Amino acid sequence: MGFLNVLTDKEADPVKRLSQALQEIKTVLQQLREKVLSRPFPSKETEISFFKNIKPKFYAWRIFHLELYNLDMNKPAGTRDMLLAFYKHELGLVERFFKLNAFLYHYFKAGFSEMDGMYFIRGAEIPTVLQPEIPDADQQFSTGMDYLYARFMAFEMLQKEILDRMNGLDGTLHPVEPKKPKPVPTLKWTGSHVNLVELVYGLYYTMQLNNGHADVTEIVNLMEDTFGIKLRDAHHSFVEIRRRKVDSPSRFLEQMAAAIQQRVEDDLDYKPQLKKALKAQKEGD
Repeated sequence: MGFLNVLTDKEADPVKRLSQALQEIKTVLQQLREKVLSRPFPSKETEISFFKNIKPKFYAWRIFHLELYNLDMNKPAGTRDMLLAFYKHELGLVERFFKLNAFLYHYFKAGFSEMDGMYFIRGAEIPTVLQPEIPDADQQFSTGMDYLYARFMAFEMLQKEILDRMNGLDGTLHPVEPKKPKPVPTLKWTGSHVNLVELVYGLYYTMQLNNGHADVTEIVNLMEDTFGIKLRDAHHSFVEIRRRKVDSPSRFLEQMAAAIQQRVEDDLDYKPQLKKALKAQKEGD
């Protein structure tokens, strides 16, 4: 893609630059698509590598040139200070994009691979809470994450371009690496195995996930990935929960509700006027 680097530096007309870049990228992506569809990948690892490392690099240039065109068409024809203010605003938008996608951007920057089987295999099911927002895509030539990886690459190029322009105007700024988002803390389930199974079935029977369409296995997998625990034989554990004789089958959930209620009561003890008003409202009802 050296042609696109030269095009960025040499072509001053934003319209011509965008037109030539999009045509070049379209040709390359069509060739890649034909090769991918002409024969299956020899292994899942090869498919993951293609959609994680190869396709996004080409698609990133398409996104970058579209963003570069918007940058040039919207920049003010004014003073140095006006241009600096404009570029600072655009730089803030880039930074905001990274923050809005902090978890996935950290996955990208850190080179993680734990969820590659979901993110870079075509047709793989991704839990809703982990699924990035992507446009309607060609299902034969797209995965759940390759588009967002391309956007990360493109926005890092855009960030460098903006910083270079600001440095040319101000003389004091220098291109820097994008700030890495704060690492997401790892939470490990240290409570009872049965309590977590009870929580799984509580979420399932109250239809809290995917508008009630998430099945028990999906919720179990989510809990295992989130809390670093293996819920082996969750169905058997639930059978044991149903057989409880002395305690309620939903003992753990009731303990949670009681703990929250106690905290509310404790808080209200420090706010007697609010407690009195709530009591009067309850009696009035």
